[in-house]
Amino acid sequence: MEKSLLRKTALQTRKALSPEEVKEKSANILRRLQDLPVFVRAQTVLCYVSSKDNEVDTHPLIEWLLTQDRTVLVPISGNDRQLSWSRLHDLRELAPGRFGILEPRPEFRRITPPPDDAVVIVPGIAFRRDGYRIGYGGGYYDHFLAGHSGAGIGLAFDVQIIESFQPEPYDVPLDYIVTESQTHHRS
Repeated sequence: MEKSLLRKTALQTRKALSPEEVKEKSANILRRLQDLPVFVRAQTVLCYVSSKDNEVDTHPLIEWLLTQDRTVLVPISGNDRQLSWSRLHDLRELAPGRFGILEPRPEFRRITPPPDDAVVIVPGIAFRRDGYRIGYGGGYYDHFLAGHSGAGIGLAFDVQIIESFQPEPYDVPLDYIVTESQTHHRS
């Protein structure tokens, strides 16, 4: 099946989850993530802000990280398919930006180059157990991950794990995929 059709099908499956399912499964994913040693050791976490289409809810994760006195950097999408990262102090600093994704409002942008060892929490629509993912198609995260040495961690619901797509040469696999029932590690 070609990627565009897989993206559409997987997105429909994720959107079909009820708000209660998303909340419960997201809480289970957060608990699993909090047990992952590479995440536990990370002082700086680069994290997408869940905004649309029943993504795994990262708001409780971000709030928890902020209470742990850890540095949280959230992405800002540039015109050139580049991500810049802004230090976040409070979720109330966010507003819909490009593509309807929550980003820091201009007055709260604190652009911060991420440390090389920062963990990156990555969104996606479909994932393979070996770390490859299908995103929204912009290539922002693959471009960033290609030059970043810290661990990449995808958050996904079990229904988003599929094996039937062939990665493109420019796709960058993640080190871990965390779902509500399993943690997959790329070996």
